[in-house]
Amino acid sequence: MASRIVAAVVGVAALVAAASPAFAQSPSPYDLTYTLRGAAAAPLYADMSAKTATVGEIPAGAKGIVLRWCRSEIPFGTWQFGSRKQQLALLDERWCEVSYQGKVGNVPGSAIAPE
Repeated sequence: MASRIVAAVVGVAALVAAASPAFAQSPSPYDLTYTLRGAAAAPLYADMSAKTATVGEIPAGAKGIVLRWCRSEIPFGTWQFGSRKQQLALLDERWCEVSYQGKVGNVPGSAIAPE
């Protein structure tokens, strides 16, 4: 009897997971690489403010940008279950430390998008 119940529960769970895209998750924002959103190069700032010195630049069309962390922290649940539009909105509200070809600096989150 118990094995039938377990088999039924496993079967229903498999059907629901396979049939429902609502259960889809994306990786954490820190497990992805990013590209620049705009057509122009983006300055890398020394701190999380456009009023600080620049320490470099990310060239237009750059890909493979690594997101190190953002202020304020990106809520993982909202990111993982959100649409691309929601993910971009989360980035728009933040400053983020990124790494590009060995250079580390800060950019407004609105400058980057997941690849």
